[in-house]
Amino acid sequence: MAECFMCSLGWILKYYLYACAACFGIFVLLTIFSKIGQRGNKFKYYSKYGMIYFATQSLTTLFVPFSLVRARNIDNCRIIAAVISRCSKILGITWELRNAQILRQAKGAIVLTNHQSSMDILGMMILWGILRKVVPIAKLELLFLFPFGPSAWLGGVQYINRKNRSSAMKAFDRCKRMMTEDGAKMYIYPEGTRYPERGMLPFKKGAFHTAIEAQVPIIPVVFSHMYFIQSKKHIFDDGHVIIDTLEPIPTVGLTKADLDQLIDRTRNAMLAKYEELNREVDAGLKNAQWVKQDRPRFKVYEVSFGKEPRWCPMCTQLPCLSCPLRTLGRKNSNR
Repeated sequence: MAECFMCSLGWILKYYLYACAACFGIFVLLTIFSKIGQRGNKFKYYSKYGMIYFATQSLTTLFVPFSLVRARNIDNCRIIAAVISRCSKILGITWELRNAQILRQAKGAIVLTNHQSSMDILGMMILWGILRKVVPIAKLELLFLFPFGPSAWLGGVQYINRKNRSSAMKAFDRCKRMMTEDGAKMYIYPEGTRYPERGMLPFKKGAFHTAIEAQVPIIPVVFSHMYFIQSKKHIFDDGHVIIDTLEPIPTVGLTKADLDQLIDRTRNAMLAKYEELNREVDAGLKNAQWVKQDRPRFKVYEVSFGKEPRWCPMCTQLPCLSCPLRTLGRKNSNR
């Protein structure tokens, strides 16, 4: 009996290692394909997206043996995200987070962010280490994408049936308990779908209903426009994304009667910050040194820089390495 068990275990381990090797090989091929070809080449463009999709699905599936140890624990997803976020450097995308202390200190909140591209999933994984406890949410249809769907469910992903209100509300109730009892955060795209153009779509009401019912704050997080991705031209260049965290918007004492006002307040604040960040990036793109600047994969500032970017003619960085803003941001870190 013991020999049979060991034989079966050896067989499982053997094919598990085969699967790991195969996935690694495919990922390497996608990486190579993403580096060859001219700018605007469709194959090169889709290879870059393929890297993230494949890395997310394969790693989530291969992580199943470890997810079984603590099934449905949202910390499983944090480990997966920490690995996948390393793909950012291969893709040539660097990220800069401001006001990080708000995300670090918040417990039990709904994080709302703008949705521009499928690459936003990489942005979420970049932030996961700062957010720590995140309740990952996905549409129910992904559950039936085998083997990724069941693997993600085991890893802690909460699936929402958008076509069945009662089922969706039960799922949101579970998420609310995680926020109020465990201090977790929900990460939601309030626009409901991607919008690759500049600006933001009208916000859906679901996240705001949940925030009011749970009486948890809303934390708006704004990503600058991904200027380096042009889907119609199949262009995916190297680029830099600035992420700014706005002050939390409290919901304590609010009722459903305040819903529309809460939505308008949140969207207006996010849109104003989005336009401000884009002006900063547009100004940087006119400066050759800013464009070519060697940046870490992920730079974290514990504070914001204020409304006006400050350029230094010597270091051409934001903030200037010799200005008072660097003193304010002295707790920054490179990753």
